[in-house]
Amino acid sequence: MGLELLAPARNAEQGILALRCGADAVYMGGARFGARQAAGCSAADFEQLTREARLWDAKVYATINTILFDHELEDARKLAWELYEAGVDALIIQDMGLLELDLPPLPLHASTQAVCDSPEKVAFLANVGFSRAILAREQSLDEIRAIHNAAEIELEGFVFGALCVGESGRCYLSGAVCGRSGNRGECAQPCRAPWNLVDAKGRVLITGKHLLSIQDLDLSDHLEEMADAGITGFKIEGRLKDADYVKNVVGHLRRRLDVLLERRPELGRASIGRVQHAFTPDPTKTFQRGLSTYRLDGIRRPMGTPEAAGHLGEFIGVVRSIQGDRVVLDREVTLHAGDGLAFIENDEVTGTVVNAAEGRQAFVQDPSRIKTGMKLHRNVDHQWLKALRAAKVERRIPVRVALDFPEGAVRLRVEDEQGFVAEARHEGEFSLAKDLDGMWRSAQEALSRLGDTPFTLGEFRMQEPRFVPVSRLNALRREAAEGLEAQRQAPRSRPGRRGLWQASRLPLPELDFTWNVANPMAISFYEHLAGKVIEPAAELQSTLKDRVVMTTRHCIRYELGWCPVHANPDPWKHLPEPGGTLFLENGSTRLECRFDCRRCRMELVLR
Repeated sequence: MGLELLAPARNAEQGILALRCGADAVYMGGARFGARQAAGCSAADFEQLTREARLWDAKVYATINTILFDHELEDARKLAWELYEAGVDALIIQDMGLLELDLPPLPLHASTQAVCDSPEKVAFLANVGFSRAILAREQSLDEIRAIHNAAEIELEGFVFGALCVGESGRCYLSGAVCGRSGNRGECAQPCRAPWNLVDAKGRVLITGKHLLSIQDLDLSDHLEEMADAGITGFKIEGRLKDADYVKNVVGHLRRRLDVLLERRPELGRASIGRVQHAFTPDPTKTFQRGLSTYRLDGIRRPMGTPEAAGHLGEFIGVVRSIQGDRVVLDREVTLHAGDGLAFIENDEVTGTVVNAAEGRQAFVQDPSRIKTGMKLHRNVDHQWLKALRAAKVERRIPVRVALDFPEGAVRLRVEDEQGFVAEARHEGEFSLAKDLDGMWRSAQEALSRLGDTPFTLGEFRMQEPRFVPVSRLNALRREAAEGLEAQRQAPRSRPGRRGLWQASRLPLPELDFTWNVANPMAISFYEHLAGKVIEPAAELQSTLKDRVVMTTRHCIRYELGWCPVHANPDPWKHLPEPGGTLFLENGSTRLECRFDCRRCRMELVLR
């Protein structure tokens, strides 16, 4: 397997767009039991997408990655078989109870919700039959190398998109305070909400800021380092994002990967087809909360977005004055009618639309909420977005085309780089052309007109320049191309599920609620491996009061410059350290902040 660019798909249409923009694989949610409940797709959607994927020798992965209750197991098993019949190439799962069921013969990928965050855990997953582990987002290169050295398993890592502030699979905040479990695909994202920071004496130190919201991820400058550390699957987050995001981000990362593969071809590519983008991708133009490399190099750096948890876009200037609908900035900017301006009001991102602009002046639709001294950002670049949507993207497979003349006929043979061959043959007598060079050029031109197919002419051979009418050449080309496309789209054999290893041992003998055991089959699975489930999943408990509901590498003490281990050269806010316990409060919800400085973690306990 080569390096695989893996794109999200909210639906089949977006999945096909991702493939044509250069994705080597697409992941999409089944009708139920996906970790993005709002992005479920039917078997027909998968059939449409897998036909397209086979054109490019690309893959389609289906998510069944929520934890499951007992009454859902049979429906999940049936769904897995429906997805198999629809042509998917692997199942992404979290609940180990599924391994006790009659699943279809497909590779299993361990969802990041299965807590793939240590050499011991990933080696365990490899031993019990997983072909791939989707690593936790917060892994550093050193941690990735350690996992790679400990387990014979494909490793997939996130390279772009939103970051969960909590450790995936072990975040119970939404379920505990909103009644919507992230492990059931229902996360309400309370981490993006405004919180108060309160000290042990009840004094409010910070009011209404997004203290748990962090920046988004962009590792597009570090693909080679990740590949050398053991990553083969480069995953884009975003099954709830729109088509603009998919087109832009897939295009951006495809270009980056192609540059790497041109220089290091031994790394290999996971699918075929050359991609041409008639636009310049720019990941800063689509939804993002500020882009970072998070903890990839193992260095702690500020990650919070306390002022706002939404998409602000590019900073354009500070408001100096307002006169009617005219906003004057502190610098000249290039804005256009239709651009969106964003600013922060009452700790939320809001905005207006530009009607016209010149120099330092912007004339806006609604100036009522803009104040002198405000920072303005452009979060919609109208001209760029218009160009993105209009830009053509083509993915083509080079083919070898040969024209020859068996007795009493003309025959066209078309072959792609993987050895798929299609032929078209027309009966008739074809005499030698009077203009040999002209006939050769005419035939090559006619047979290169592959614009409405997935193919492009790579090599042309003609046995001898006999005269063939252009209309006959066009018909041959259409028939052969249709035949080749049908062959490429036809179902083909898929690798089966990885076998079990004998030495499958749990990293821990006793399993608490953080192992997310919610059904008898999961209990049976762990008991077969000498594990003891001492309490059920959080979703089956009446309360998580006084329990840790989130563990995160984001640290409020560090963000405020209070960390005793790591100096923060640029604290978000300068406040004297109060000492004692800190709390986060939002309405009736109160979370105690615990700081594990040895492991460089923050834990939130529900009080």
